Amino acid sequence: MARDGPGGFDWDRHNVGHVARHKVTKAEVEQVLKNDPDFVGEQISESGEKRFLELGHTDKIRVLFVAWTLRGKLIRPVTAFDASKEIRSAYLINRFGVNEQ
Repeated sequence: MARDGPGGFDWDRHNVGHVARHKVTKAEVEQVLKNDPDFVGEQISESGEKRFLELGHTDKIRVLFVAWTLRGKLIRPVTAFDASKEIRSAYLINRFGVNEQ
């Protein structure tokens, strides 16, 4: 199921800045969530907010972890970062049947 949210994405300077610190763009986060990512897990933050962690790929096959939460009808990305080399390899084999793009 694509994670494009019934109302789209909730971006502000805080979450844009957070993903940028990991050298990830807004567009890449949105691509991962629209490209049918694999659910990894969920947890409740200290503030009581449910957060989801998913592993997926951008349109250029960059493999990223993306953490997000729902805010009303919007998906609010929390953070995103590159998968390790080992996880990237396993993901590419499982998803596309190849080890490299």
